[in-house]
Amino acid sequence: MSIPLRAAACGAVGVALTLTPGVADAASAERADSAQVHAGQTATGVRAERSRMRAGMHSRRSRAEVHAKMLAALQRAVRKQRAQMIAQWDRRADRAVRHALKQLGRPYVWGGTGPNGFDCSGLMQQAWKQAGVTVPRVSYDQYRKVRTHIARKNLRPGDLVFFNKLGHVGMYVGDQHFVHAPRPGRTVTLEKLRGYYDTGFVGASRPGWKPLPEVPTELW
Repeated sequence: MSIPLRAAACGAVGVALTLTPGVADAASAERADSAQVHAGQTATGVRAERSRMRAGMHSRRSRAEVHAKMLAALQRAVRKQRAQMIAQWDRRADRAVRHALKQLGRPYVWGGTGPNGFDCSGLMQQAWKQAGVTVPRVSYDQYRKVRTHIARKNLRPGDLVFFNKLGHVGMYVGDQHFVHAPRPGRTVTLEKLRGYYDTGFVGASRPGWKPLPEVPTELW
C-alpha cells in the first residue's frame, strides 16, 4: 500500500510523494539504531567521567596520605631532637648539681669561688663551670643575663633559684630542696623551699639551656 504525501512550495505545483511500507520501516529502524548508539555513547561517557572522578578522589586521598605521613615523620624527628637536647642539658645539670653537693660543709666566704670557701653566687658559678657552662659572677647577673627563666612549678635539678630581690641564689636539686652558701658564719648546706625561702622566692634561671624547636602541626 502506498501512502500519498503532498508537498507544496510557494507558487509551486503540488507533487505527490509516495513512501512504501518497506522504506518507512527502514527509516524507523535507522532512527532507533541511531538512538541506541547515542544512548550507548552517553552511558560510556558517564562511566568514563565516573572513572575519572574516582581516579581524582583516589589521587587526592593519596596526596593527603602522603602529606600526613610526611608530617608524622617530621614530628617524630623534632620530638627526637627535643628529647636529645633535654637529655644533654640534664647531663650537664647533673654534673653541676654533683659538684655543688660535694661542697656541703665548706664555709661561707665573702667573694669566695672555692675551693676552700664560697659565697652564694661563687658556688653557682663554679658548679656550672664544672659542667662546661659559663655563668656570670654575681647573683643579679645570674638571673638577668641567663635568658631562660623558669616558673617554680617547672624547676629541674640544676636550675638557679633566687631570693631576697635577687640578692641571694642557690641551686635546685629536686624534691623541693636546694643547695646554697647562706651567709657568713654558715657553711654550704641543703635547704627546703619553705618558710623564708618559700615566701622570699623571686624566680629561677636555667644556665646552658637552648630553646627547644616547636613540634610542627603542618608541613608548610
